[in-house]
Amino acid sequence: MPKGVEKDALSNSGTANNLSNSLTANAANIYGGLEPTLQAEATHPQGLLPTQKAMMNTAAQQSAGGSTSGAIGSGRLYAARTRNAGGAKAAIGQGVRQAGQNLSNAAVGTELASAKLANEQQQSGLHGLQSLYGTELGEGENALGISNQALGISNQAAQQNPWDKYVLPASLDVVKAAAAAAGGMV
Repeated sequence: MPKGVEKDALSNSGTANNLSNSLTANAANIYGGLEPTLQAEATHPQGLLPTQKAMMNTAAQQSAGGSTSGAIGSGRLYAARTRNAGGAKAAIGQGVRQAGQNLSNAAVGTELASAKLANEQQQSGLHGLQSLYGTELGEGENALGISNQALGISNQAAQQNPWDKYVLPASLDVVKAAAAAAGGMV
C-alpha cells in the first residue's frame, strides 16, 4: 500500500489524468464548432460580398457619370463663352475618357480589394486551424506530462524507501504472529 510521497504522487497522477480528459473534452467541443468555420474560411474565402461589390461599383459608376456630365457641361460653357463650338470637343473627349478610365480603375480596384480580403480570410482560417490543433493537442499532452511526472515521483519514492515496501510489512507480520501467540491482544 503506497504511503506518503508515493500516495500523493499517485493522487496527483489521477488528478492530471482527469485534467487531461477535461481539457480534451473542452477542446473537442470548441474544435467541433470552430473547425468547420475555419476550414470553410481556409478553403473557400469569400472576399467582398456581392452586395458590397455592387455598392462599390455603383458608387464608381455614379462618380464617372458625374465626371462625364461635368466635362460635357464645362465644354458647352466654354463653347458658349468663346463662341467656338469646335474648341470644346477635345476637352469634352478628354474628360469623358478620363471618367471612363477612372471607372475602369475603380472596377479593377473593387476586384483587387475582394481578392485581397479573400486572401486575408484564407490566411486567418489557416492560422485559426493551426491554433486549434496546437491548443487541443498541447494542453492535453501537458496534462499527461504532469501525470507521467507524478508517476515518476511515485516510483522514485517506492524505490528510495525500502522500509515501507519490505521491512514494514514483515514487521507487521511478526507483530501479528506474536499477538496471536499471546492470545490476540493486538
